[in-house]
Amino acid sequence: MRTFGLIVLGLFAGIGLLVMAVIGGGIYFVAGLDRPREPIAATPDKIVLTMDLDEALVEGAGGRNLKGFSFQSSNTLQEAVVALRKAKDDARVVAIKATLSNPSFGLAQTQEIRDAVADFRTSGKPAYLFSETMGEGDGSLPTYYLAAAFSELWVQPSGTIGIAGIGTEAFFLKKFLERLGIKGNFVARGEYKSAPEMFTNTEMSAPNREETQALLGSWFNQMVAGIAADRKMTVDAVKALTDQGPQMAQDALAKGLVDKLGYRDEFDEAMKKQLASAKDMRLDRYADLPQAGSGSTDKRIAIIHAIGEIDRVGGETGPFSSQTGIHANKMTKAIRKAADDKKISAILLRVDSPGGSYVASDTIWREIVRAKERGNPVIVSMGDTAASGGYFIAMPADRIFASPATVTGSIGVFTGKMVLADALNKLDINRERIAFGDSAGMFSATSEFSPKDIERLNRSLDVTYADFTGKAAKGRNKTVAEIDKVARGRVWSGADAIGAGLVDELGGFLKALDYTKTKIGLKPSDVVTLVQFPASKESWMDIFNFFGDTDVPDDVENFFHTAVWFTKLVAPIMHQVEARDDGPQLYMTPLGAK
Repeated sequence: MRTFGLIVLGLFAGIGLLVMAVIGGGIYFVAGLDRPREPIAATPDKIVLTMDLDEALVEGAGGRNLKGFSFQSSNTLQEAVVALRKAKDDARVVAIKATLSNPSFGLAQTQEIRDAVADFRTSGKPAYLFSETMGEGDGSLPTYYLAAAFSELWVQPSGTIGIAGIGTEAFFLKKFLERLGIKGNFVARGEYKSAPEMFTNTEMSAPNREETQALLGSWFNQMVAGIAADRKMTVDAVKALTDQGPQMAQDALAKGLVDKLGYRDEFDEAMKKQLASAKDMRLDRYADLPQAGSGSTDKRIAIIHAIGEIDRVGGETGPFSSQTGIHANKMTKAIRKAADDKKISAILLRVDSPGGSYVASDTIWREIVRAKERGNPVIVSMGDTAASGGYFIAMPADRIFASPATVTGSIGVFTGKMVLADALNKLDINRERIAFGDSAGMFSATSEFSPKDIERLNRSLDVTYADFTGKAAKGRNKTVAEIDKVARGRVWSGADAIGAGLVDELGGFLKALDYTKTKIGLKPSDVVTLVQFPASKESWMDIFNFFGDTDVPDDVENFFHTAVWFTKLVAPIMHQVEARDDGPQLYMTPLGAK
């Protein structure tokens, strides 16, 4: 207890120092605002867009950066692909110049960036890429899959091209937990709902193996086909290279996987010669330039991001908040505001969620249905994952778009608990319970579910599963029997979900945006205003950006680096302190770690 007290004391002392540092840093910064600043340069006549693809392009609301660093990403994925679309038709933009070595994108996000780069190249403009290495001695097929979309690939002579196969491993803890006296006690609908298997099984069930093999196979085939098309090879030739991979730089050059070998300085020098009259401009800076066009309109489309796990209630967010995910109370408010805004012509919902609370998902589903009843078209664009609760909130939309690699479906539900009775016995910990009612203590971790408990849980799951499949059938204009065949907790890739009838079209955010424009009577080329709901709140970075391109002193910037590091350290602890016991829930999470 004394040690815990010291930890808490140290934590509060650290927070106090941080607050004082924030105040001091703010005073120092504001006091220096009257110093002369360089004027913002005019937009050059010829622009080379620069992209660092190792910097994350997040889903959701973005911030602005400070010398390449920010509390939030300087661009969202959607802002980036919209900017690339704009650049394709902008006569000032003559090329793209990007770097890539170790990106953090999901596969569906990778496909959206690939598509945007490929679309840019249809204008006849080149896209150059430099990489130090794409996987250092290991497989990194998705990284090369992204790189292959560029017209000219450079790699450092010592680098590796991680074109190799893909795979996954699942761990099963049943016997290990039994040694500790812990047992998983779960029930699910249906047989593909495999999330609890790591606690209840010693190996993969047949349905789990079936869906995992199908998902990975779909992903592998998508990447191989994309690389083959980009590098003008046959699919069989690319598959053979994956069997031999990863490839060292010299071998990759000889086999046509890259175009040139060179160091970064040599790449930069070559670009200066080829693009001598053009000026570099970061993609996030270019995104802020107004888009001109004869097709400009006064139409507005609401953009709502549904990112993360789904729960019922979320607290306030801010620069130092640990609150993440989809909170039904906030999401429904955003949907209502967008639907009630007379200036909004349609709602475009971007979903990237593995699911969560069934009740919270149903609350959001209802608000989307109400928005449609009020005459608002609702279009869904799926990101890396839109499964279980993520699919639940998407299924009432007028049209659903998914990338080929999107993990979706998982129409099912499970609930359960971890039982610690044997562990307590091994530790000689006695427990006694005083309760009224047969179901009292049903979800206690000190005992397994009784036969009556299992009967109650099965009734609850039957009702919930029937509700899920019934609403899916209504949203997808199918019978419940047709939905049940592709439901039962099974996850699908976006490419396979088309055949299963769970999504309408393959494509990313840009394709969904184009369709939304046509839904409100416009052409895809028309320029509309995208309005974020809810409106993003000011972050610390917004304070800096209010004053323009301020040259922030290095010591102030270093302070904010330290502040973010401290926040990341403290946030998980504070999140546990703030956590509330809301009781058991029915969960709609998808397969394993997907």
